[in-house]
Amino acid sequence: MLTSYLVRCPHPDCRWSGCLLPHEHLEAWRGALPDCSETMFECPRCRRSWQARIVGDDVVPLPLELVESN
Repeated sequence: MLTSYLVRCPHPDCRWSGCLLPHEHLEAWRGALPDCSETMFECPRCRRSWQARIVGDDVVPLPLELVESN
C-alpha cells in the first residue's frame, strides 16, 4: 500500500492543498513508513515540483531554490 500525505504546495502563487503520493521513487514508499526521509511532490494545480522531508506523518517542504536551481 502506498502512503499519501496531506501537503500544501509551497509555491507562493499556488498554495494548493490536498493529499498526494510522492512524485519520485514510488517503490520506496511501500508500507506505512518510508525508507527515506526526503522525496519530491508535484502539485496537480501548477504542475511544479518541490522537495520535502518526511517527519513522522508530516511533510516539511524544503527551500524552493533546491528544486528551481536544478
